[in-house]
Amino acid sequence: MAALRMSDIGMKTDTRAPDLSVVVPFFNRAATIQYTLESVARARQGMRVETILVDDGSTPPAAEQLAGELHQPDRLIRQENQGLLFARLNGLAAACGEYVLFLDSDDLVGPEKFAAQLAAMRVHGADVSYTDCARAELHKPYDAIVPHSPDHAEETDDSAIFFVRVQPAPHSPVFRTDWLRQLVGAPLFPPSRLYNPVAEIWFYHIAAPVPAMVVKVPGAHTIGGQHGGARLTNNWERLGVASLAVMEAFQRNCPKTAATKHARQLVGERAFCSWRALPYDFFPEFGHRLLAIWRHSPHGCLAALGGRKFQALARLLGPVLAGRVLRRLGGRPYQTSRTLKDTAVFVNWMAQLPAPKASLSASHL
Repeated sequence: MAALRMSDIGMKTDTRAPDLSVVVPFFNRAATIQYTLESVARARQGMRVETILVDDGSTPPAAEQLAGELHQPDRLIRQENQGLLFARLNGLAAACGEYVLFLDSDDLVGPEKFAAQLAAMRVHGADVSYTDCARAELHKPYDAIVPHSPDHAEETDDSAIFFVRVQPAPHSPVFRTDWLRQLVGAPLFPPSRLYNPVAEIWFYHIAAPVPAMVVKVPGAHTIGGQHGGARLTNNWERLGVASLAVMEAFQRNCPKTAATKHARQLVGERAFCSWRALPYDFFPEFGHRLLAIWRHSPHGCLAALGGRKFQALARLLGPVLAGRVLRRLGGRPYQTSRTLKDTAVFVNWMAQLPAPKASLSASHL
């Protein structure tokens, strides 16, 4: 990572370590960042909370874009453009809080998020806490914002299930800073720009084999902002390639031991379910590589791969053929969901991935 260059914005009179560090990567999104910073200010509730804005090479710099705005970060880091994952890692390295939360520059937090999640983590001695998430439009005055459409995440205290199957939006989890720093200090596989579109998925996969205390806090305490600006989530093909890169790196690097079997099985099941969700005429190589991850992972029950119709057909035909039949009968063509005008862009993304190994260990320990 590039060397950090930090400047303090404002003088702090409280010299105690913060309860929470809120890390916000920023890249040319001045239109929404004020919603994010205002929501953080309203959620402090007397707690010691530092906001760290990581400017990922914006033009003009974030300091200029935010000059004169009402809400300012407590600390500003500027780095050369490296992408979302490295912005979060640089923010984590600078964090002074006991706990850390990652927000994007169009995310909001509910007024009770910090108090509720930190209290639960202290009571349970948790390494990670999470909540449900809602959505809201960011084209109106702050007090007129009304969260809607909450997503109810599965509740679990199984850390592997949380990191692989639940995979909440990045603005949901709060991490114990020391635990997360130890994890990223010696990761299962190193960060890469290939993973930038799904930065949180890299964190989740390196954490999956590691035991952790996880607690869910009731309520939709985090809000994903909806607006007309550019968003990574508007391009599912790009997210798919980045997710494939992460899963393949996990499979290459995760030790095949009894201790990691649960996490490896879950990653394989996630790859299979991702394959089933593809348009039936999507790029064949992409589907083949997802299936290869599943084939070389420990296998569990059919219920993890699909519903009753799939399970019945899979008992007769096998999971892959059953999946192919159902994709063709009930699926959709790529044309109905494509976001790319030029498919050569997708081919180029795939070409940037490390080539899959010709043969992978089929150990199902």
